[in-house]
Amino acid sequence: MAKNWNIYLLLLIAICMIPDHAFSQKLTTKLADKSFAEFAYIDAIELYEYAYSRDTTDNYVIKQLAESNRNVGNTEEVERWLKKLIDRHAEQPEDLFNYSQALKSNGKYLIAEQWLKEYSDLRPEDGRVNIQVSLLEYIQFLMRDSTSYEIRNVSVNTPGSEMGPAFYKDQFIFSSTSIGTKSGATYKWNELPYLNLYSAKINAANGDISGPQPFAPKLKTTYHDGPVSFDQKNELIYFTRNSFVKGKTSKSSEGIVNLKIFLGKLEDDDWKLTGSFRYNSNEYSVGHPSVDKNGTVLYFASDMPGGYGNSDIYFSVLSNGQWSKPFNLGPKVNTEGNEFFPFISNDGVLYFSSNGHGGLGGLDIYFSVPEQGIFNSIENMGYPVNSSKDDFGMTLDSTGMKGYLSSNRLGGKGNDDLYFLKILRVPVIIRGVVKDRDTKDVLPDATVTVIDENGKTILTSTTRTDGQFEFEVNKGQHYIVNVVKEFYIESEKDFATTTLRPNDEVFSEIFLEQKIEELDNSPAPINMEEEDGQALQVIEIEYINYDLDKSDITGGAAASLDKLIALLKEFPDLEIRIESHTDARGSDEYNLLLSKKRAKAAFDYAISKGIDPNRMLYQGYGETKLLNNCGNGVQCSEEQHEVNRRSIVKVVRKGTYQEKRGQKNIFYF
Repeated sequence: MAKNWNIYLLLLIAICMIPDHAFSQKLTTKLADKSFAEFAYIDAIELYEYAYSRDTTDNYVIKQLAESNRNVGNTEEVERWLKKLIDRHAEQPEDLFNYSQALKSNGKYLIAEQWLKEYSDLRPEDGRVNIQVSLLEYIQFLMRDSTSYEIRNVSVNTPGSEMGPAFYKDQFIFSSTSIGTKSGATYKWNELPYLNLYSAKINAANGDISGPQPFAPKLKTTYHDGPVSFDQKNELIYFTRNSFVKGKTSKSSEGIVNLKIFLGKLEDDDWKLTGSFRYNSNEYSVGHPSVDKNGTVLYFASDMPGGYGNSDIYFSVLSNGQWSKPFNLGPKVNTEGNEFFPFISNDGVLYFSSNGHGGLGGLDIYFSVPEQGIFNSIENMGYPVNSSKDDFGMTLDSTGMKGYLSSNRLGGKGNDDLYFLKILRVPVIIRGVVKDRDTKDVLPDATVTVIDENGKTILTSTTRTDGQFEFEVNKGQHYIVNVVKEFYIESEKDFATTTLRPNDEVFSEIFLEQKIEELDNSPAPINMEEEDGQALQVIEIEYINYDLDKSDITGGAAASLDKLIALLKEFPDLEIRIESHTDARGSDEYNLLLSKKRAKAAFDYAISKGIDPNRMLYQGYGETKLLNNCGNGVQCSEEQHEVNRRSIVKVVRKGTYQEKRGQKNIFYF
């Protein structure tokens, strides 16, 4: 950074005129204090460093060097000077906190946690500490979703500062200190030129920004301009700038030129200043506006009296053409630290930057999903959206999946850089229940498949006993949920997720229609002997339960059928009829079909084991022959219903088997 030669000239003159070494050191410190009080921190640093070179024992100068560097974000220097102060046991409790934060910003999380605990022992009531307990564990947590984002530096960045991104029609609007800037006035705080507004082109393929041009020249001042926000129609602009009207600045009682929000309107393709926010003040700053999609709620940052910390997030509501008195968003959002750069997305999610909630270091970006219109909880965006340095000024496009942010993270081109952000995953929930269309009964064990826009199957599961299903998917697509269940016609349901917010859910009932199939009551006619149309004998084997709505031959059923098959093989002239029954749940037609399928399943199983199909008949009776009173509309237990789900085998021709009189004659399965 270029030296301020006026300072050194002043120092040279002072030293030459004042032979007393101690007095010249005090004069230098006074000059440094004056620069510090005027927020000219770069000048102050140079003066304090000179004073320190004249007297390395002055703890006050060391403390002021730490504070000056902290104000301009030189965290490495903050760490260096505070370490000197602590090594001399000359620190105050707040110095320990600032030291821990500098260490965190420099990526030294283990040491930072140790010093944070030191501070916590002295100031246990400080809410900033409670949030950062178990710092290392929290840092690991914030690193967990690093694959959920794509982030990269854009071409428009300079060695200066680019910040305050916003979308305007098909253009990209931002503020810069250095694009096309010639030598002139600089901001004493950091010795960079003042911010001016620019528009640029967006490369739709990769999000890069190029071709910057001055934006809204009639709104330009000689001081800071930006960041900005536009209404949904792109006809109104809300923008931050220093208190500068008609060529004059307005200062506070302490001589500070604070920030204010101004309003403009598009007239004849040109932006014109139309007024200012009615709650601006010379005594405090109001800035970083973001207006919601309806143009009726304005979010902003301010250090007005009555807040929770240095700077808080507020909102104001437009009613009858007037903006309401600002409302503080409360302690869930605001802290004892700083909250800046609010952005309200089209889906109502609030994004903002804070150094008071704990995070990876410096300012981190957070989001809050409103619950009944109230922002009751926040969540850190995590790495790589956030870094150990300052990350701020996030904005998103209408999809909520692409946007930009500013950061002074390591590896950038300048002081603050713009970064393109693509959100690869925003978790949302698809939930539903599958029911019978006619009876409205829930249907368990239905196969549910989620298909994305490309026709790819991404998730498959089965409905629970209550007929419900639930999937976590990525926001931004229309998904098809396909449902398949035995004896039902396949069905599909479309689920849109583009308007959902993080962790939101969409719910739907899916009704399936029963599939009515015509089945023959028996296979091809075969010759079987019966007496007066009745089976000659009924054979009993081990009782087998069918699962509700199932016709599968399970392990237990297979074991029982194997006993029957062994008998059929022992007596090759034995002929049988398989009869199946259901309980009364479900429609009559459905149960008849189910029972036929159950009987057919046993018939097919026996064939698969080598039994001649001409030796067997099968028949389904549905719910027509219940063994108890659990008919339609009767409340019964699962055990009572289970009694009715059965299959039996009747012998229709005994052959040589009639000689085996000592054997049981009824088979249930």
